[in-house]
Amino acid sequence: MELISSLLILLDVHLNSKEAVIEKLADLLEENSRLNDRDRYIHDVFEREDIVSTFVGDMIVIPHAITDGVKIASLLYIRLKEPVDWNEDDQAKYILGIAVPADNVNNQHLMILPSVAKKLLDDTIKNKLFTSTSKEEILAALLE
Repeated sequence: MELISSLLILLDVHLNSKEAVIEKLADLLEENSRLNDRDRYIHDVFEREDIVSTFVGDMIVIPHAITDGVKIASLLYIRLKEPVDWNEDDQAKYILGIAVPADNVNNQHLMILPSVAKKLLDDTIKNKLFTSTSKEEILAALLE
């Protein structure tokens, strides 16, 4: 199964909090049969956020977890209609969620996170994430 598909991309969604964003990530994973335990996934994402915020600038966050709650390694993208408060000082509008099973086969986590971070350094890719109305175009940009 692919790391990401158009089914794991939502554009211009209205959510009103960090909690709602993380729950929506869990919903997408669950709807696509990628979770073992929704509550465990949500708990572990929040636990990771408590260690250090996944805010990376430009209203982009990369909430992620390596957890027993995940069945299939996944990358998700949600673009919000309006930003939400992510932590005390920052707002998020562009969410790149990463979910990796606890066994972390072949260090999937260490392959996915740097790949996503590198893509965010490319202004062309970032612009597509920020403005494209096509899930397929965003998918292609994330797979480049």
